[in-house]
Amino acid sequence: MKRGTTTKRATDTGLILERKMITRRDALKLDQGKCIGCQICPAVCPQEAIELRPGIVEDGRLIQKPAVDIDPARCNFCGECVVLCPMNAFSLAVNGQPEIPVLKYGAFPELIKEISVNGANLALDAVAACEESCPTEVITVEAERNARGRVTRVLGVAVDEAGCIYCRQCEVACPGVFAVIKPWVGRVILDVARCPEGCHACADACPTDALRMVDGNLVLDERFCLYCGVCQVVCPVEEALVVERARILYQPVASAAWTAALEKLISPQAAALELERKSQNKRREVMSFLPGVGGTK
Repeated sequence: MKRGTTTKRATDTGLILERKMITRRDALKLDQGKCIGCQICPAVCPQEAIELRPGIVEDGRLIQKPAVDIDPARCNFCGECVVLCPMNAFSLAVNGQPEIPVLKYGAFPELIKEISVNGANLALDAVAACEESCPTEVITVEAERNARGRVTRVLGVAVDEAGCIYCRQCEVACPGVFAVIKPWVGRVILDVARCPEGCHACADACPTDALRMVDGNLVLDERFCLYCGVCQVVCPVEEALVVERARILYQPVASAAWTAALEKLISPQAAALELERKSQNKRREVMSFLPGVGGTK
């Protein structure tokens, strides 16, 4: 095989793409257990290397979740999918070390997402609820227990942020213990009148229980929504459920690659407002350096 050709192989957990050159080895991994088959990486990939494969819905239930596949002939190992995946399903390494080229070279920004923890506020009777609230099981509570197994003292609360999806389930389940900043801002338009009777597909697909069935009724709680769009992917009725991403929170960056990504990820109106906001910030920055305007005379 010619040096520099990208290979793809399946593993027990997903896919691995590798490109070996004389002084560099790129490896992109997709954990299909974490992947939910949402709209984001297929939409943003600048090489159109990622293909979304719809799930299978039968009798209103999701029996096979959506998934993505990657074309090794197209992938350039840029890392945009790694930055934006809401489920942390992608990872990228260069010469065996974690590296994301679009971040390293300033083509993409760091997303603003954060979880802070104050374990001192965790009530003794809320320890189980605290741990069980996390859909990705990245919360660990260290506690002392008596002979009956009851918690007598909380020693610490830890979050493995590498696996956190910033869904706010923990924040709601344990008030005062967690504070979460989600990177995505948007809205979900749900028209239950269009939903087929007995259909649970969107609730089955939702990774955070933002959509769930309660007493036979579909309920939306946007506090937990990641705006990933997987619910829209699996919904069998067009316009019954629409996900609109209005904004992404990120550190400042000036990049054509990021501008192109924004135009794909958020609504055209929101993208226009975001670009205008960036333009105004740039103008203010330039004006601050003009003599007699805000800079040095």
